[in-house]
Amino acid sequence: MFLIWYFTLTDCFYQAVRGQTSLRLLLPSNRQNPAEVQNKYTQDPGRREDKVLTNDKIIHLIGGEIIGGAELHVLNLLSSLDDKHFTALLVCLTDGSFAGLAQKKGIFTASFPMRHPLDLTLLPALTGWLRKQNASLVHTHGSRANLLGRLSAKYLKIPCVSTYHSSLAHDYLSPWSARLALALDKLTLPLTAGIITVSEHLRKEVAARGGQNIRIIYNGYPSLDFSESAAQRQYFRNLWHIPDDAVVIGTIARLHPTKGHHYLIQATARLKTALPNMHLLLIGDGPLAQELAAELQQKNLNYTIAGYLPQAYEALPAMDLFVLPSLSEGMGLVLLEAMQARLPIVASAAGGIPELIRPGLDGLLVPAGESGALAEACLSVLENPMLAKALTTSAYQRWPQFSLAAMLAATQIFYEEILKTRNKT
Repeated sequence: MFLIWYFTLTDCFYQAVRGQTSLRLLLPSNRQNPAEVQNKYTQDPGRREDKVLTNDKIIHLIGGEIIGGAELHVLNLLSSLDDKHFTALLVCLTDGSFAGLAQKKGIFTASFPMRHPLDLTLLPALTGWLRKQNASLVHTHGSRANLLGRLSAKYLKIPCVSTYHSSLAHDYLSPWSARLALALDKLTLPLTAGIITVSEHLRKEVAARGGQNIRIIYNGYPSLDFSESAAQRQYFRNLWHIPDDAVVIGTIARLHPTKGHHYLIQATARLKTALPNMHLLLIGDGPLAQELAAELQQKNLNYTIAGYLPQAYEALPAMDLFVLPSLSEGMGLVLLEAMQARLPIVASAAGGIPELIRPGLDGLLVPAGESGALAEACLSVLENPMLAKALTTSAYQRWPQFSLAAMLAATQIFYEEILKTRNKT
């Protein structure tokens, strides 16, 4: 029944674009036609004198409801693509904060808010906009973008590339939503000309669903300035009223079940006797905020839930140990920030994390979901300064292997391969 419904709407979309059905049947009455208005976030690329508009136009689609690892990846990519060969534009599919942030970064950004994750009524408007932009390639990030982007690209006969930043099976609060996302992804995977995964772990997962022409391109990150780390440490500790002598165990992540915060809280509760001056610092926002606060209060732990910070990495010097207890992780972009901050790292051996953090060399890894092992690893690092120093030195030497330049070069080569294949057909 679901497939019948899905293809019925898709067929309706194709008929509408061909002029066989009125677009008004598919578009909400209060939605503006993108052919008539650039929209509230746009910065007309035709007015940007520093852009060569004869380049291949790459249109990136993303939900943009939150600002997480995928969104930071897209920001870094679009801000740094070689504009002698590519013109990059961004489309956000929700009314989240990411569109505004991208626009402030000077990235041409359009907004086509979906009313719900399966909102196909935007397809005619989006497809018309892509045609008007003379798009060469559509690059999608996330389930919403995959659904609309793949269908639009197929109709326009242009290639679509999809990047997988995380495991779809663990991205949703509801198991039903996860199963639906996986089913839709499998259904539309054949519409992609190429797939990028940010780890070998994700490559295997996507390949098992039928993905083809998969390229592993690890997340890259620009160099961060921690030359004022002592001042940063003092500033954020004062801001959150954390004592100077506190041992701060911290993390930066969405407050979502897949990030494993519950296991971190359980681990720190085990350390109360050994570390009476311990303070837990959680940076991020999400659906578990109140639940985690209640658990921390129940366990009588010293803690700070700082909420979302636009430049969260600046607070890393306030920590003594960085922990990423995720149950699932595509790669763990935040680890590249902690490595640059020279913080010792304890993380779960989940997803692509072991491809970035070599166990025992760049950090200590423990099985996901085991709070006892997590507590032991944290205590080992905090009680052994020589071990902590060895881990931070190795991690700091390793992070440049995941540079922004390497990611950009690999992505641009993949674009060229896809476009070259298209031009031959």
